[in-house]
Amino acid sequence: MKYFVSLILCVIGFQSFAATGSASQKVPPILDGLALKNVDPCTDFYQFSCGAWIEQTVIPENKRAVSRQTTFVLDQTDAKLNQLLLAYASGNYSTPATEAVALGQYYKSCLEVEKTQSTNVQYLQKQIIMLKNLKSITELPRIIAQEQMAGFDAFFSFASLQNPNDSSSVIGNLAQGGQGLPDRDYYLNKDPKSELVRTQYKAYIAKLFQLFGYSTANGIYAAKVILDLETRLASVSLSIADRYDADKTNHPVTLQQVKAAAPLFDWEIYFKTQGMNANQLAKMNLEVPAFFNELNRILLSQNVKDLSLYLIWKLLDGSADKLGGIYEQTHFQFWKTQLNGSKQMLPRWQTCTQAVENDFGYALAEAYVKTFNGAKIKEKTNQMITQVKQAFEADLADLSQGPNAWLDINTYNSALEKIRLMAQKVGGPEKWRNYSKLEKPGANFLFNSVYINRFEARRDKEKIAQPVDRTEWYMMPWEINAYYDPSSNEFNFPFGILQPPSVDLTASDGANLGSFGGGTIGHELTHGFDNSGSQYDGHGNLRNWWSPATKDQFEKRSQCFIQQADAYKIKEVDLNVNGEQTLTENLADQGGVKLGYMALDKVLASRPEGQLWLNRYTERQQFWIAYAQSWCTKARPESLRVQMTSDPHPPAEFRVNAIVMNRPEFARDFKCAAGAPMAPANRCSIW
Repeated sequence: MKYFVSLILCVIGFQSFAATGSASQKVPPILDGLALKNVDPCTDFYQFSCGAWIEQTVIPENKRAVSRQTTFVLDQTDAKLNQLLLAYASGNYSTPATEAVALGQYYKSCLEVEKTQSTNVQYLQKQIIMLKNLKSITELPRIIAQEQMAGFDAFFSFASLQNPNDSSSVIGNLAQGGQGLPDRDYYLNKDPKSELVRTQYKAYIAKLFQLFGYSTANGIYAAKVILDLETRLASVSLSIADRYDADKTNHPVTLQQVKAAAPLFDWEIYFKTQGMNANQLAKMNLEVPAFFNELNRILLSQNVKDLSLYLIWKLLDGSADKLGGIYEQTHFQFWKTQLNGSKQMLPRWQTCTQAVENDFGYALAEAYVKTFNGAKIKEKTNQMITQVKQAFEADLADLSQGPNAWLDINTYNSALEKIRLMAQKVGGPEKWRNYSKLEKPGANFLFNSVYINRFEARRDKEKIAQPVDRTEWYMMPWEINAYYDPSSNEFNFPFGILQPPSVDLTASDGANLGSFGGGTIGHELTHGFDNSGSQYDGHGNLRNWWSPATKDQFEKRSQCFIQQADAYKIKEVDLNVNGEQTLTENLADQGGVKLGYMALDKVLASRPEGQLWLNRYTERQQFWIAYAQSWCTKARPESLRVQMTSDPHPPAEFRVNAIVMNRPEFARDFKCAAGAPMAPANRCSIW
């Protein structure tokens, strides 16, 4: 099921930062003394906690960044999953999985992609001829639907959505899309770097067209047409900040209202091609009406030949990395090198392992969870969840009465109900996806990827007009990440993040509650009460449960975080953090750390502090160091720029320094003088 962009709120974000490296590297401990640098923690806590690690770390040529928390663990995970896939590809099914044969075939087809390159190029040439022969816009709806079902993002997207106004049901959702670059601002910004990216993008488009037989002049013409069209789509697309505001994306409509938004587009043919029936189309959501108004104007003003160039482009760009050779290299050169800074491709085994993880992951997950026993770590995680939830209830009480109060009693009661209704999933799914309707993979990697995309598209559409399946997971069990879903009021912690350096059964409570209790559990819990999640009630319905006065206080306090972020410059790329864009994640980081520390306070009220770490750092100090070290990251400037312009998660440096500077407990624990950079006179606080 697809959701509003605001609804699945992850702790890490930009997960591909942690693309794997050498499987022989050692996973770091939850607390790493070798990462510490001789820097005053009250001046720059990120450098104090991570500086030595950053200086010692070399980003491999095939990476755009390295993360201390994720890279080495994903390293081991890739190697582990690769062993499963190698076994399946050779006919060894000793680790059982329902789709073991198909998994082995999918992986093998990726390894041997060069063998089918000629067949695939001929197939794409036939598709190009068909698209070049389009005569009328009346032919577009069927073709756009087919491209979308095959996994090619043409013009917009259509998928299932948990109804924001009735969280028990699923409806269809029409959303903005069709743009190749990471975010709309790549098309609209006028700074030199954005101009350069657009120039490189046009060159990439032209070259890919030339590889498929277009002349240099025709390739350049196609690139101009495509960039101009995508820029038109970008001009009516919502910003990242606006996409996190459900009030701006919640537009319940009927089929007739969809037709009225873009009357030149034959929606009947489009939905028929998607396999939809009348009952499924009775209720829908139109995320951005202005986007579909512009789609109608494009159909009115753009000639069919130019529109066909755009559809050809989507087909070629979406296929190039599955063809091998010069096609894959050209794709890599723009998307991974020019845009993100990677210098080399991953080894083929790794590329193909990750392809299975991304495309066929729920089948592979069934095998993965059978490779270890996670009972003890699940018990520890559930214990920390309880501790953090109890801390939030105590925090609510404090914020509704006494000197820190800003919540009125009715809003307090609604917040209390929401936290008590909040559900949790820990480890991995308990039921597995049924792939019986999947066209079975063969020897052709491109075709196999289309089969998977069609299967997933059909499976997704079948949910529409059905009750919500509360057992479904939206994250692989090996991922070093977590998410909160306000439409279900639940958070999810997969096995991948439930291991060092995120969680360690042998480490102190201080370290675990810093790295994971506050940095992950508290973060995800706070997403239920940030500027986006707070729009949903305890049952996951979009409903205002705030009094006007309390809502006004929330928004005023949020402005402090926005201004603080806007003033923070990341020197490596000479860019300031975008306070509006990152507000949701900044509020979750701030609230999460506070809750983790409150949970530690309660633990230490019942016993003395544990032993010093490195004969120097108290358990309370370990809390802060573990939190900071969970974010140690070294990124290439290109990748960092992409993150700062297209991701709601701010850079790691900000996620450490801007959080601890707002916590008086940090200043107390490290004896920071008032007015020090990490102990400013004016602090921001909400939860």
